[in-house]
Amino acid sequence: MEHAWEPQKRLLVLCPFPHGGAPSQRFRFEQYLEAWQREGFEVVQAPFWDTDTMRVLHKPGATGQKMAGFARGVVRQLRTVLARSSFDYVFVHLGAFAAGPPLVEAICMLRGWRVIFDIDDAIFLGRASGANPLARLLRSGAYIEYVTKRADKVVVVNPYLEAWARRLNSDVRLIPTTIDPRYHRPPPQRSKNERVVLGWTGTFTTTVYLDVIRSALVELQKERDFTLRVICDVDPKFPELRHYEFEKWKKETEIEDLWPIDVGLMPLADWSVAKGKVGFKAIQYSALEIPSIVSDVGSGREVVDDEVTGLVVQNDTESWVRALKRLIDDESLRRRLGNAAREKILSRYSVPAQEPAYCALLRD
Repeated sequence: MEHAWEPQKRLLVLCPFPHGGAPSQRFRFEQYLEAWQREGFEVVQAPFWDTDTMRVLHKPGATGQKMAGFARGVVRQLRTVLARSSFDYVFVHLGAFAAGPPLVEAICMLRGWRVIFDIDDAIFLGRASGANPLARLLRSGAYIEYVTKRADKVVVVNPYLEAWARRLNSDVRLIPTTIDPRYHRPPPQRSKNERVVLGWTGTFTTTVYLDVIRSALVELQKERDFTLRVICDVDPKFPELRHYEFEKWKKETEIEDLWPIDVGLMPLADWSVAKGKVGFKAIQYSALEIPSIVSDVGSGREVVDDEVTGLVVQNDTESWVRALKRLIDDESLRRRLGNAAREKILSRYSVPAQEPAYCALLRD
């Protein structure tokens, strides 16, 4: 018996950055593009920024190039949704426009396309990079509230964002940011460091959180010998420490560069914007069997089970020093916590664990 021909379903993904150009995209939806294709969808990814603009976007100055790139992004996104083609679903990660009104999302809704809005940060608070202060004038929490309220579904990364979104939308799905365990893998053999290595990884936008533990690290080195290893796109500098190493972040070696770390650090200030974080630093460390010490802020306690997969501490110097001493002094404790940490990540914060939830977004 012959089956009637069925047209392929189509999914439009609207996002800020080109494919592979940002961690928030790589570890949110981009890991699930193939799964969506297996569900029978043709996937079209439409970024706002182009690669030329990305080269200068996070650098001070270059205002003319940024403005030209912004204009190109507006035109490109409008052309995408005003073309004659049609989509069954539209997955919007953070926003179709980098700033301005939610015009593209409104057009998608008017055309009858089902909109899924993905939020992985407290972007409704409205903020901008220090390299782009003019963006603060255009970026507004009203954009985020408008789309959240009118979207068919809203996807968030933690309970803090879930509580905020549920005030505006009845269909909110909590799906944490995840890692692919085949990529985020422990080292074949953990090397013995000359001294215990405390490690932190992040971007220039999150280096401010290192100030939470600067005084603790200075106090710690009076009694313990350790190395602080920082992996970032900019060097936050720690001239006050005897043993400090900076590794420029590189996508090609991002996993291998984490391997020397014995204890992962995730300090967070008790700010509203920090409560919207998913705790991805701790997810990365844990996936590599590196025990974490995290601030008891936002997702810290959700990702790390205190005394089971790591340590959760209050944001005072004494608490951080006490926790750091424990893990520096006890290698067997580090090993036990690290092994348990990876098991938790595999069960909740991995692609295999969350693929059914991502696919369910396009089924109902």
